[in-house]
Amino acid sequence: MKITMNKLLLLLILVFVSFEPISAQQDSLHEMNEVVVSAARVPLTFSDLARTVIVLDQSTISAMSTDNIQDLLKYVGGVDLKLRGVEGVQGDISIRGGTSEQTLILIDGIKLSDPQTSHHNLNLPVTLENIERIEILKGQGSRIYGPNAFSGAVNIITKKERLPSLGISMLGGEHNLFETNFSASYPVGITNNTVSVSKKKSDGYTFNTAFDITNFFLQQSTELGGNNINVMFGYDDKKFGANSFYSNLFPNQWEHTTTKLLAGTADLQAGILILSPKVYWRRNDDDFFLDHNRPDWNRNIHQTNSYGGEIQSSVKSSIGTTTFGGEFAEDEIASTNIGDHTRTKGGFFAEQVIEPLKNFSSSFGIFAYNYSGIGWKFWPSIDAAYHLSDQAKIYGSIGRAFRMPTFTDLYYVSPANIGNPNLIYEETTNYELGFSFLESFIDAGMSVFLNDGHNLIDWVRNTDSAPWTVQNVANVKTYGVELNTTVDLRKLLENPILRTVGVSYTYLTANRQTGNYQSKYLLDHLNHQLIVNLTNTLPLGILQSWSFRYEDRQNYQSHFLLDTQLTKHFSDFELLFRANNLFNKTYSDFPGVPLPGRWVSVGLKYSYR
Repeated sequence: MKITMNKLLLLLILVFVSFEPISAQQDSLHEMNEVVVSAARVPLTFSDLARTVIVLDQSTISAMSTDNIQDLLKYVGGVDLKLRGVEGVQGDISIRGGTSEQTLILIDGIKLSDPQTSHHNLNLPVTLENIERIEILKGQGSRIYGPNAFSGAVNIITKKERLPSLGISMLGGEHNLFETNFSASYPVGITNNTVSVSKKKSDGYTFNTAFDITNFFLQQSTELGGNNINVMFGYDDKKFGANSFYSNLFPNQWEHTTTKLLAGTADLQAGILILSPKVYWRRNDDDFFLDHNRPDWNRNIHQTNSYGGEIQSSVKSSIGTTTFGGEFAEDEIASTNIGDHTRTKGGFFAEQVIEPLKNFSSSFGIFAYNYSGIGWKFWPSIDAAYHLSDQAKIYGSIGRAFRMPTFTDLYYVSPANIGNPNLIYEETTNYELGFSFLESFIDAGMSVFLNDGHNLIDWVRNTDSAPWTVQNVANVKTYGVELNTTVDLRKLLENPILRTVGVSYTYLTANRQTGNYQSKYLLDHLNHQLIVNLTNTLPLGILQSWSFRYEDRQNYQSHFLLDTQLTKHFSDFELLFRANNLFNKTYSDFPGVPLPGRWVSVGLKYSYR
């Protein structure tokens, strides 16, 4: 009988998981209810939330079969990460059937959405080594964050190290993949200083998919009399072949992006007030060739600068916590294609978190926002929860949100894509009802939601040979159901082989009022998504993780993917083996943009703390 590679791998897997472990590494566990998250203007404990929020902590992140933030997010239920390039090259993230332009990205509450295009939103000047946790807010967030938190927000919380640490790692794999990382932190007086540098490159898994990525991050945290001040600088540099990224008519596309972030945040005590100022500058440079074999034809050079500042004040009283403040920001672009444009934005916000009354808790607020050429608009929302017990609650949320068109939406012109300066903003009203159960060994929940969107923006065309043009084309009602359960068997059994099991399922359907056209972004949401994440132990104290992903996308062929990772800790070292797309499936998230088959890599990491 002929033994195929797939059959051999499956046999090895079955043999591995049948063994009793000799020893098992014990992870530090925490009570999820005690975790403080930023899904409101005032940070709340997880138990007080009346929204659907996913928190990825360090133990969860380390178990996933990836070492970059972009690919990590594809393992989260209800999150749709559509990849053009893997290993952090480029991906579009969306939540609950929205588009990538409708998802806001933040680092420590600093807004990073790129004013040119959301394709650059995940040009992140941090690595997984710098991250304490990632918080994913599902549904509208304009009351909290203003524009672009239309269908969700991803807030990356960086580590604020207080002790000396050192980390060095190297990884290599197929397609001449090579990666090295260095990170260190060291306290000096009342300050702690963190630095990290990483380099990753590959020859690519198919024609014109090679990449070279450099990342640098520097942070200083200061504690002074109960006040916290944090300053960060990050730099991200990517050079990559962009095979058919933006049009399958041009396979020789090539791109070079650099992203810089300089930001300062603080929490200051001023009498009865807690003041939380933020200032930031983000710059993104994008050098794009539609055909790198013809460098003088349709080469586009874009530079965007985003400046902003925010001041927030919070005060506690007998009725709860009242928060108010304002922000001002400016977006600029200088582009050989789009031209030179500037727009300002800003507004005022207020939020009231009501102290729990017996079993009831709630918060409500509004963001009054003024955008260039639009005028003042008001974006309110209200969240409420009823606690059935210490472990169970039901919750609901109603709110409005908006998204402004990008500079690319408005002004971009090429043989493949044509913008529209007459676009208006998108808006939506979100409704959500959910149930949550959280016990020491199980975290389970269910939510149903409706996103009622108006004047939604999409790139459309009537024939395969026509260029894409952008229009306010649709009013879309998106209905969805999310189910999730995570069980930690270590809380129930002593040294179990199967340690953790996480299952999430998302169903989406949409009622669209649109014309007869081909859609580039709006009509390709996931109808069904099933994600199963497992961890188990093997002999010699080896920890193994599995990620099963089934995706059934509107107007696309469905696919099933399996990733696995094995890690072995000894002293201060960690040895890693990783296999992505284990069964070598052929698939893509965008027409004509192939994604890799099986990709095996191995790595070694040294950590001192």
